[in-house]
Amino acid sequence: MHSVRDDTNRKEIEILRILSEHREPVGSTIIRNELSKRGFLLSDRAVRYHLKILEERGLVKGVGVEGRIITDKGLDELRRSLAYERIGSILTRYLSLAYRVTYSLDDERGDVVANVMVVDKDYREYVMNILKLLKDRDLLPAPYYKIIDGEEEYRGVYAPEGRIIVFTVCNLTIDGILIHSGVPLILRYGGLVQFIDYKPLRFTELIAYEGTTIPPLEVFIYRRMTSIMRYISSGSGLIPANLREIPMEAYNEVKDIIDTLHDKGWRGIVMLGKPNEPILGIPVSMDR
Repeated sequence: MHSVRDDTNRKEIEILRILSEHREPVGSTIIRNELSKRGFLLSDRAVRYHLKILEERGLVKGVGVEGRIITDKGLDELRRSLAYERIGSILTRYLSLAYRVTYSLDDERGDVVANVMVVDKDYREYVMNILKLLKDRDLLPAPYYKIIDGEEEYRGVYAPEGRIIVFTVCNLTIDGILIHSGVPLILRYGGLVQFIDYKPLRFTELIAYEGTTIPPLEVFIYRRMTSIMRYISSGSGLIPANLREIPMEAYNEVKDIIDTLHDKGWRGIVMLGKPNEPILGIPVSMDR
């Protein structure tokens, strides 16, 4: 999930993109369906709200009851935004998400970064069973999840007919907690870790976050390089993982925060390396 402003911008840019792909006026229902195909699950009311904002800015224009068209000003805005997307780093996006975490360890409330999955309603029981297996093997970072279905709407996201939406807490939430505790962490690599007998052995694949525009872990997932279910059943497999660096002076503080999260039911597989020593076969920067 993005910040409210960033998320709004992305939705409105996608609406402009959809309008730019049509020569004729487009109505809100068609726009909603197109947004859904692209991962933006908005209600008709939410789509109309964004269209109203875009119209007030002169980026789209209404054409009677037929719908809206994009204006020349809207096309210019779309071109600028797409150019920014091409040079934008995934690292910048991730750190922006982490920085906007407001979850408090004291009262266990606040905003977290969430993974959002769209699943066919027929697979609801299967998904619940998988979530339980992941939780039992400490592969879910937090004890929280949410499922919405029907035409229910939650924070601008709605479940299309015949689908359910599954929210789980992303590990970037822990980064956000550390950042707001004053820990200057660096997200260095995304990779695959080989496990044997439920113990991490080494990184087998690595992609640096710096400069990349594609989320490293998604690369491994979409290429079907992970073996999470095999890990769950046998203890051996390849699990996607991130490597972060922190100043060695922050070691004790980070350990205390991780321990506190654990006491509150948070899990996930976390390894803290020793200063100036490799972790899972990967060297770290000086004094980290």
